[in-house]
Amino acid sequence: MSTEIEEYIKEEPIFKPTMVKALNYVALLLSLVLIAVIYIPSVIWEQEAAVRNEGRKRMMIMNNVQKFYHQMTDRYQPNPITAMNVVSAVRDSTRADSNYFGKQELRLDGSKFDVDVPKNFFTYFDTTFAFSYKKRDTLIDTTYKVTKWNTELFTWDTLYVLSNRWKALQSDSSYGDVVGVETSERIMENTYYRPFYLTEKYAQDPLIHEYLIITTDSNGYKIKCPIKGEYKERKYFFFTFKDTCHGWIENDQKSWDK
Repeated sequence: MSTEIEEYIKEEPIFKPTMVKALNYVALLLSLVLIAVIYIPSVIWEQEAAVRNEGRKRMMIMNNVQKFYHQMTDRYQPNPITAMNVVSAVRDSTRADSNYFGKQELRLDGSKFDVDVPKNFFTYFDTTFAFSYKKRDTLIDTTYKVTKWNTELFTWDTLYVLSNRWKALQSDSSYGDVVGVETSERIMENTYYRPFYLTEKYAQDPLIHEYLIITTDSNGYKIKCPIKGEYKERKYFFFTFKDTCHGWIENDQKSWDK
């Protein structure tokens, strides 16, 4: 081998394996840091938005509770638990007894409440709070073929009536007898409501778990989030979850709609 070639080989730089590994680790670490800086803040923003939406949802639930309470008592209730208990008790009573409406005296937890209950109040409760869903039901219709005396023509007429009208027709003096019965099936889509219960959590803010602040006076009511100032919470060591008051509802007017 010539002297020039030997000198050229000796001058070629030699990369150490440990240095290459170190550079790879540094590149990987920087990549992870970059992903964290981009991804984690967006996750925290989503959490902040979810908490804010849940807080406002609970205020809207309490707003409907106050409106129902006022409808039945002609006043507003600053204690959210009492308001929910009264509305829930009336809901349960109207569901259990169709005659439970009008002026009623409700006794609850040692207290007496004079309420004016709308008929079938539970239907208003369900359509306001509960989640609805559609369901296809198979209905069977029964049709009766009956005879009825025609006083003008002095003969028996033949009528086809559904089962719900057949019993009423039997009380008619001109009613004759059943001469045939037919059944048919039909599919009907009905709306149902999943059970909904006003629990204590709906009276609390989802972030600090304190009761919503409800004030009442001669001008109406106000429901306010209990968070004061700015709320901060450390997340993932280097990031911060921040939030402030979620707003308020005053006499059915939402602050976040302005």
